[in-house]
Amino acid sequence: SESSTAPASEPPGAYVASISVEVFRGVGPAATLALRPGPGLTLIVGRNGSGKSSFAEGLEYLLTGRNYRWEKRPKVWVEGWRNLHHDRAALKADLLVEGQGSLSVSRAWSSGDLASNQVKCVGPDKKAGSLQALGWTDALVTFRPFLSYNELGSLLEEGPSKLYDALSKVLGLEDLV
Repeated sequence: SESSTAPASEPPGAYVASISVEVFRGVGPAATLALRPGPGLTLIVGRNGSGKSSFAEGLEYLLTGRNYRWEKRPKVWVEGWRNLHHDRAALKADLLVEGQGSLSVSRAWSSGDLASNQVKCVGPDKKAGSLQALGWTDALVTFRPFLSYNELGSLLEEGPSKLYDALSKVLGLEDLV
């Protein structure tokens, strides 16, 4: 008897409506960055030290449980993940998922241990689920929608082909080629 395996379905598109960061990296009291959810490239610009990287790293850590930029840094950099001037550390993102509606994902810490956190994912049905159940694990690695200024700069130094390959994935240009 032949066994057939159905191809994995592609997860629906998801767009960030807002990111909230509290006591994470350079952000102390809760701060929320509201965005217009929809397709396209979003650029966050501001002065040095204004929190741009804290929002980007917070969103990446929220959805993946890791941070690509931190992996290339010394251990002391990672240990400084928490703003010490405040107590409660938390990350939250409100997303708009194609064909499904609003989705809220949050990650909160009750201690200074980065690995000790609770993740909550609540869909439009108001029922709690898991991040893994969303089916985004591979897509978040393959398309890696988080590209900091430092990473963009290093891609420029590696040459135009490397830059094109990275941006092509983020922008979905493979479908157009």
